[in-house]
Amino acid sequence: MPLPAHCAVHAARDIRRGPYLVVRHGWPGRIVDAHPSWFETTYTVRFTPSSEQHRRVIVTLVGLNEDDIETR
Repeated sequence: MPLPAHCAVHAARDIRRGPYLVVRHGWPGRIVDAHPSWFETTYTVRFTPSSEQHRRVIVTLVGLNEDDIETR
């Protein structure tokens, strides 16, 4: 069953795009949109880290699946 939009989640693992670490395991986020298909549902998620070092960073990723995120 797909997760609802605006649901609070966190990164279930480190997420990389190519050689770059984009989101660290445990960063909190919120689902912005869900993209259902015949195979699986993918999500657009906006991550906002809570550390002092990354206080103003907002990362939005498209195409995440349920292996990438967990509900809080």
